Amino acid sequence: MSQDMNHEAIPLVQRQDVVFFASLLRGLEGSIYPLLQEAKVPADLYSSENNYNYLPENTVKNLIQTLGEKLERQEFILLVSSACKNIYIPGFIRRLTQKSSLRAALDEFAAQLKSNVTHTKVYTQFTGGRWWLVREKEGIDEAWFTHAELFSVIFICELLSALTANRWCPKQVGIQSADDKMFSTLPQLTRSQFFTGRSVTAFSIDESLMTAPVSHPYISTEVHVAGRPSHDCFLSTFKLAIQPYLSMGKLPIKMAAKILHLNVRTLQRRLAKEQVQYGVVIEEMVLEQTLDLLKCPSLKITSIAIRMGYSDAAHFTRAFKRQMSMTPSQYRQQFN
Repeated sequence: MSQDMNHEAIPLVQRQDVVFFASLLRGLEGSIYPLLQEAKVPADLYSSENNYNYLPENTVKNLIQTLGEKLERQEFILLVSSACKNIYIPGFIRRLTQKSSLRAALDEFAAQLKSNVTHTKVYTQFTGGRWWLVREKEGIDEAWFTHAELFSVIFICELLSALTANRWCPKQVGIQSADDKMFSTLPQLTRSQFFTGRSVTAFSIDESLMTAPVSHPYISTEVHVAGRPSHDCFLSTFKLAIQPYLSMGKLPIKMAAKILHLNVRTLQRRLAKEQVQYGVVIEEMVLEQTLDLLKCPSLKITSIAIRMGYSDAAHFTRAFKRQMSMTPSQYRQQFN
């Protein structure tokens, strides 16, 4: 396992990626909202009112597991392949600028992936006399892992096919799962030799392809600098992960622990290592969000109070005055 992955930090995923995975549920029968709720996806995911960019990676894991459980294997493969090919992968390719070689393009892709998913690592490597595209991911014993690895294999197959004009055909594939049956049915992998139970997921790539220039109409000519959260400490990632769930005010620690797939004592211990307490951090985050809302003159103070979890404006005003030494109305007047 790589040494640069911080095991204390909360794994994060970009909001746009959660939207993509949630959209895959729309093909299922019935309403998707109970499924989103079960996956711990915030109710305002599709709302433009709340400006958060990251969610806990558990939301994506839960969505993939739900999708895998609701669909037959081939239905899952067909749905994911189509969505990756037509929606997800073009978004990544449009941010690529490296055309000199497949390796350069893949290295650039790996760098931009870090801004989307903080605890998944993808990289190129030359070992055993051949080139590989490698994916590192922990959690093989978790319920979501097999379908998540299948999704990743489908994604990488479609990505490599797109970047090589369908010329890529791997001779060898390593997977972390113990069974290769569902993987060997993928069109790009029908002639591949599989190695199961590996520590990483890996795809062999011929050197002739790896060093060849890449030509794809979606590759940009502009340089994009991807924003990336600081994920080298627990507190910073905790704040990013929990922010989307504060739309209804102060979040009980039991609920926060459940969302982050931690037990309460672990959450308290990790925050204590950062010399902070859960209640204090949440109160500060709620206050910061409240201050932002008060800067919007079109929002009534009563509406803000309800939105932040207070039973009425009076309770909200007392709590706000205790923290800011002024009323919400007085604070708002500073911006008029």
